[in-house]
Amino acid sequence: MRFLGRTCLIVLSLLPAVSTQRDGSSITGSDQPLIASPGEGVILPCQITPSLSAVDMEVRWYRENIRVPVHLYEDQKDQTGVQDSDYRGRTALSILRLEEGILSLKLTNLRPSDSGVYSCYATDGVWDGQGKTELIVRVLGTHPSISMVSTQGEQTRLVCRSEGWSPEPEVIWRDRDGNNVTSLSNTTVQRDSQGLLSVSSYIKIKQQSNVFSCLVAEVKHQNQTGNPNSTYPVSITCLWIEPD
Repeated sequence: MRFLGRTCLIVLSLLPAVSTQRDGSSITGSDQPLIASPGEGVILPCQITPSLSAVDMEVRWYRENIRVPVHLYEDQKDQTGVQDSDYRGRTALSILRLEEGILSLKLTNLRPSDSGVYSCYATDGVWDGQGKTELIVRVLGTHPSISMVSTQGEQTRLVCRSEGWSPEPEVIWRDRDGNNVTSLSNTTVQRDSQGLLSVSSYIKIKQQSNVFSCLVAEVKHQNQTGNPNSTYPVSITCLWIEPD
């Protein structure tokens, strides 16, 4: 009995060593956003480091709701029955890469509505980890148009409109001297059935200020670390000159 007790103690003392080895692994995504266009395909990067086979793990890709997966791999196969219907037939994991701890997801036939942050989660029932990757499906909108709206009893407005953007653009107003007067404007954004955004911005004008420009530009993006990303140089300007 005394011998058995010592044997049991030795076995138990070995268990934490296995758990500690797995606790040393973590999951990483991408700290830079991926930028693509509608109809294209991308690989959303995600991996376990140091490398650890994920063939026998649950691997779950999702956006806002973990219960509605973009892609779910469990019991060594893809579980398409619980997949978000918007992604059905457009996602794939590589089984060979899972053996290397690569959890990257292939997403095809991109749509503007696919833009957002994707979470990559994996667990073996004891160990788990999660990484994030941001995707931006980029669409340049229409040339902005400016119109003048006069309502009885109210100050005249200049209205600048543009549609078909992804992601949301920035609207900048300038007066005849080039001063930024955007703080005096009011801007609204609407999303259409295809996930594209339309912007409408107005500014109240005075009789002595008869030259205005409306610039619609892609916002300089910030990555997940908070650092600015200057990948978006595109802007479209429309000039309004009211006859004297």
